Amino acid sequence: MSELIFVTTENCELCNKARKKIKFLKPLFRIKEVDVQEGYQEYLLRVPVLLKNENIIDEGIFSKLTIVRKLIFKYL
Repeated sequence: MSELIFVTTENCELCNKARKKIKFLKPLFRIKEVDVQEGYQEYLLRVPVLLKNENIIDEGIFSKLTIVRKLIFKYL
C-alpha cells in the first residue's frame, strides 16, 4: 500500500478541514500524519500539506478534485 504524508500543526482549522477531505483516501493509501516541526519545517507557512513521494499533492485549502487528479494522472 502506498503512503501519503499529511503535514499538519497544532490548532489548525485548515488542517481539521483537510483531514476530513482526505478520509476517502484511506482504503487506497496509508496516510501518515506528521507535525510540521518533525522534519517538515519547509512547509511551515503552507500547512496543511499532502505529500506523495516528496511531491506536493495539495496544500492550504484542500480540493478533492485536485487530489484525485494529481494522484491518478501524475503519481500513480
